[in-house]
Amino acid sequence: MSLQTITKCIPDNSTFSQIGFDNFDSEVLRSGYQYWLTKCGTRRFPSRDDIRPREIASSLRYVSLIKVEGADFIYRIVGDVVVMSFGVPLQNRRLSDLAYDEPGFDIFVIPMLRKVVRSGEPLALRGKVGRDVVRANFTDCENLLLPLGPDDNTVDHVLAFGFYTSHPFG
Repeated sequence: MSLQTITKCIPDNSTFSQIGFDNFDSEVLRSGYQYWLTKCGTRRFPSRDDIRPREIASSLRYVSLIKVEGADFIYRIVGDVVVMSFGVPLQNRRLSDLAYDEPGFDIFVIPMLRKVVRSGEPLALRGKVGRDVVRANFTDCENLLLPLGPDDNTVDHVLAFGFYTSHPFG
């Protein structure tokens, strides 16, 4: 298949749709969601301090821990699968800076994170990447965004699990 043919197969715009928590293709997301549920206990969502990386060691490559800072977000911990998938160094970077430096990065990431912070509810999405996300090294993804916070009304971090795959064009 020629490069011109492949380019025509890539959609102009990325698309994402919300999926149910029982509808993941990825075992990483299934186990991440179950882990988060166990950490909730009687609370609406667990705190950052409740999360123990050692307990999710097999999934850490797919995990990001994102700190909420006002209307902005800072990537604190970023797994190597996430970094390789986006082709961008993310750790300790503000999303507002990434949106400026990396065209397309802000199209879905910021609104999705804001939705989780505003609602205090987890969010699961499945997506197909288009030309609007310039440096993506994948065609399809599943993402799970899980709120964390000190009380049932304040989200101060988002624990994200991402699974990225590439499918043949045509």
